[in-house]
Amino acid sequence: MKYSKIFRILVAAAIISWLALVIPTAPAAAVTYLSVSPTSGRAGDTVTVTLTGLSGTTAVLVFNDTNPKTVSITTSSYITSYTIPTSATPGGPDGTGNQIKVIDHAWWLSGAPGHIEAVTFTVITAEITIDLDEGPVGTEVEITGTDFDDGEDVTIDYDGTDITDDIVDGETSTDSNGDFTSTISIPESTTGSHTITITGATSAYTETATFTVESEASLSPTEGGAGTGVTVSGTGFKTSQSITITFDDEELDTTIETDTNGSFSGAFTVPTKAKGTYEVEIGDGTNSHSFDFDISANASLDLATGHIGTTLTISGNGFVASGTVTVKYGDTLIATTTAAVNGDFEVIFEVPASQSGDHTIIVSDSINIKQFTFTMESEAPPIPPPLLPEDGSKVEAEVYFDWKDVDDPSEVTYTFQIATAKAFTPPSIVLEEKGLTSSEYTITEEETLEPVGEDEPYYWRGKAIDGASNESEWTVPDSFHFGSQLVSPVSPVSPVSPTKKIEDWLLYTLIGVGAFLCGLLGFWIGRRTAYSSYY
Repeated sequence: MKYSKIFRILVAAAIISWLALVIPTAPAAAVTYLSVSPTSGRAGDTVTVTLTGLSGTTAVLVFNDTNPKTVSITTSSYITSYTIPTSATPGGPDGTGNQIKVIDHAWWLSGAPGHIEAVTFTVITAEITIDLDEGPVGTEVEITGTDFDDGEDVTIDYDGTDITDDIVDGETSTDSNGDFTSTISIPESTTGSHTITITGATSAYTETATFTVESEASLSPTEGGAGTGVTVSGTGFKTSQSITITFDDEELDTTIETDTNGSFSGAFTVPTKAKGTYEVEIGDGTNSHSFDFDISANASLDLATGHIGTTLTISGNGFVASGTVTVKYGDTLIATTTAAVNGDFEVIFEVPASQSGDHTIIVSDSINIKQFTFTMESEAPPIPPPLLPEDGSKVEAEVYFDWKDVDDPSEVTYTFQIATAKAFTPPSIVLEEKGLTSSEYTITEEETLEPVGEDEPYYWRGKAIDGASNESEWTVPDSFHFGSQLVSPVSPVSPVSPTKKIEDWLLYTLIGVGAFLCGLLGFWIGRRTAYSSYY
């Protein structure tokens, strides 16, 4: 029992001695101390390390147990330098931070755990933040950068493309603290994640942020009738994909595709549907957007200008099913038709006689009304060239006038005048005929004019008037005359006054009575002479 106890004591002593040889201990006579200055900096910076109380030993400086530097300490307060690894990050390898440690050289070589002293070192690096990290193309994103080099230019890239010159607001260089703020507009790009990269020109610091592009689409207009053209566009869709458009769950025939940036634009025609609200869906198989489209009564006029007799067509849809559709030109009802069961209709009519200028055409049913403006042409017809009588000619009392026909899309009439003065002053006009449908006129017996000489002739002129009341200019007046002769009683527009007409009639009557009395007197004298001779 006694020997057994002695044996156990000897074994324990041997083990303790062996451990003392294997595991060295720090010098017990001195107090260790590690000082680092500064305790913060950037990766690659050099700091000053002061080691106190380790004179005569060899130690190893490490950064997070890597990048060892062996130093032989020769004084009680030993000063050396240490370079922060370029791979250093603010969070360290495990996210808990960074440490500079001093380790006994023997420990370091044996791989034994532990260290003599450790000091926390803060790694400073440039950082950027963005105020928004998702949204559609065109979203304005504010970028804030800190801890870059003072006064250095920065480059802003979006998926590797330099967009520095396209910033919406802010700066592209840092201030005296190495900070900056810039606002960018997200460029056209496909749906999903995209990288914003900021690079310092002198520091070469490169920081990134991720922005997620969301798809967006638009549709215009959002209401109209069947046949309405609708424009669609979108951004942030998949690249080079066919765009599908459905209207009320019916796929439309389109050939719209996205470009390499996921953007597209195109159009479709609203199909024939009854009046109401329908869903329009736009998608690429992954991204999809829906809109409401209101179909309302719609109508169109094929021509906005024309002349009397022009054929017009009004087409419409969305009107009351099987309802009566009326068309008015101004206040005049000119056509009616019945809409189909789907509200479609078409009516054809000719423009009625009306003045030149704008006229209102109204198409309506019991609920819907559409209005159009139709402009009646206002171009005057050509001047009708005069033919007979020629200027300065002598004519018979019943004069025949002739001029060339005028061609015009609408019906043409003529106005004809005769005057005693070339200026055609109102008092000088002795004859006026309006609404003549042919290009000629003959003076009637009732309109026979007073004979005039060549020195004081009559003048005649004419003009054309179309169905829209557009009037040509007057023709250049031509003169004519005829010699003295007995003429029939003149018309009320003759230059001879009523008193003059009565005097002429009495004169002719008295002459006739006188001639009769003279003949009767001669007959009586002759008989009396013959009777006296007989007896």
